[in-house]
Amino acid sequence: MIRLPCYRRYPILLLLCLSPILVGTRCNSTYSPESSNTATQENATTQEAVTASRHTALVTAVAKASPAVVNISAVRTVEQLTFSDEWFRRFWGEIPYSRRRLQREVGSGVIVDKKGYILTNHHVIENADSITVTIPDGREFTAQVAGYDYLSDLAVLEVDTDTTLPEIQWGDSDSLLIGEWAVAIGNPFGLSVGDAQPSVTIGIVSAIQRSRIVENFYHENLIQTDASINPGNSGGALVNIHGELIGINTVIHSTSGGSQGVGFAIPANKAKNVVEQISEYGNVVPPDLAVEVQDITEALAEKLSTPMNAGVLVSEIKKQSPIANAGIRRGDVILSISGHRIKSETDFYALTRLLPINQPIRCEFSRRGKNRQTEFKIKTRQWSYKPTGWGITVAQPDKAMAREYQMPGVIITHVDRDSRLKAGLKRGDLIYQIDDTSIYSLEIFKLVDDNIRSQYTARLYFERDGVRDAIEIFFNRNNRRR
Repeated sequence: MIRLPCYRRYPILLLLCLSPILVGTRCNSTYSPESSNTATQENATTQEAVTASRHTALVTAVAKASPAVVNISAVRTVEQLTFSDEWFRRFWGEIPYSRRRLQREVGSGVIVDKKGYILTNHHVIENADSITVTIPDGREFTAQVAGYDYLSDLAVLEVDTDTTLPEIQWGDSDSLLIGEWAVAIGNPFGLSVGDAQPSVTIGIVSAIQRSRIVENFYHENLIQTDASINPGNSGGALVNIHGELIGINTVIHSTSGGSQGVGFAIPANKAKNVVEQISEYGNVVPPDLAVEVQDITEALAEKLSTPMNAGVLVSEIKKQSPIANAGIRRGDVILSISGHRIKSETDFYALTRLLPINQPIRCEFSRRGKNRQTEFKIKTRQWSYKPTGWGITVAQPDKAMAREYQMPGVIITHVDRDSRLKAGLKRGDLIYQIDDTSIYSLEIFKLVDDNIRSQYTARLYFERDGVRDAIEIFFNRNNRRR
């Protein structure tokens, strides 16, 4: 049995013993309105200081940029190969059959124009039947694809709105410093579905001018960051300490499928060029450089007195080329353009395809081992192309022409009299696919043409007057159609 403490058994005696202490304490205290007000003011000042300290530059940057980062939900129909059920297999064996189902892709996007233009990754909305955009204030919009650049994995969406939207402010990705703050804003794992508020992760710019091959596509000049980027962040914003857009989060390097501190973003300056071209032309139309380059082999490096992986050799150049007008000639080695190092032929074409028109472009090159500086201006873009041996001329449609067709592709503008393709194709036809490759643009057509080898038979798909058809074409050893 546990006995109760003595103060519970004798409460009156305890109270009498404590009363002098209580009385003495009360008699010795005095009340001062001035001291009370001073203490209250000091507490208020301290709280204000603490509150102000919480509003750091990073918090301000997030508050500035996050209203322009949206959730994107893309729904597409996919074919899924399944097998017969157990009862059916018991009598008829394993019989595969195709079943259609809806697949939802959740990603992120950035409002780049208050009138309703949204930038995201192409892979987020590729082949989508419907696209829904939800902005942080909760409003939902049905979006249409205004245009996309397949090679840089960027797309521009358009929503119809009567009000202005909160647009992001562009930063300068060419002036980034390694080690400066980087904030990734997006919708990882679809966590903002039903909430609309994007997630935020903080890191630094780990490296710049990184190159990566992702699903057979070459990405140059990527920004590397250790800010956590996860599935669903694709198309979201990477911003600086001022809340300005410095990159579009695109890909991660991971052995587990989740963030491991190595994420990559497409530089904002590159993304801005893509947006401007899509807004003006409906597509990316590369400049007409009238030059051909090649990688520098070990033998060439020794002969040219230049290191390998440091530039490309000018193998062919036309007199009217803007690069030729700048003093560069055949045999020179181009080292950098606009401050970006050129390490390979792939680097060169990936960089030059987005160069601006009628603006001075800095170029560093080497001749006989001596480095030189020059500038050139591009005056025209390549709108048409005559592939060797086809007997036709094809062109990149502008925005108005593209609306007349159901599919993206290239338009046949001329068929030669002696071309055997004239039996199946005519002027005005739109080529939208060759074998399994979709011809999104004139650039893609040229890449396919460059890779056609001897004794090659291809199936060409085209659209004429709203009707789709296909023909087979054959190429001989000289890459010319017979």
